[in-house]
Amino acid sequence: MLTTQRLTLRPVAVSDLEQVWVMAEDFEVVRHTGTWPWPADREFAASRCAVGFTHTGGWLVALNGDDLVGMVGLKHDGDLGYMLARAHWGQGYATEMGQAVVSHARRMGGWDMLKACVFDDNPASGRVLKKLGFVQGPNCVGHCEARNGDFAILTYTMALKS
Repeated sequence: MLTTQRLTLRPVAVSDLEQVWVMAEDFEVVRHTGTWPWPADREFAASRCAVGFTHTGGWLVALNGDDLVGMVGLKHDGDLGYMLARAHWGQGYATEMGQAVVSHARRMGGWDMLKACVFDDNPASGRVLKKLGFVQGPNCVGHCEARNGDFAILTYTMALKS
């Protein structure tokens, strides 16, 4: 479990399905992700809730009390991803979640580099990554399941070891 000033981040669990489902039903949330489908798919949400989090990565839920603020994931290859319930946009939660996961990755020592991708029509996430210390790299194209198409992507990296 990771804690910040306002959040508790813990491994996602099957018991989180209802709150995750509500977040995934909001198209404006999932349109910024690569893999979450639209319309929302309960089976897909349940599969994400079953992943948990280990020393090699997985998904965490970020809670403010009992309220689900969002989810943040770190894959074994250092790929960082997150999504925030729309009610919590613009309040610094994405940066707070990201700082906790980056600090965790540094402590664990299993990753030399972290990377993240952001659709170019989501400048807020790019700003979050820059605040965290990520450096923008080359642009590319990636698939968005919710929008059922390929879109321009901005890539970001952060070296954890020099």
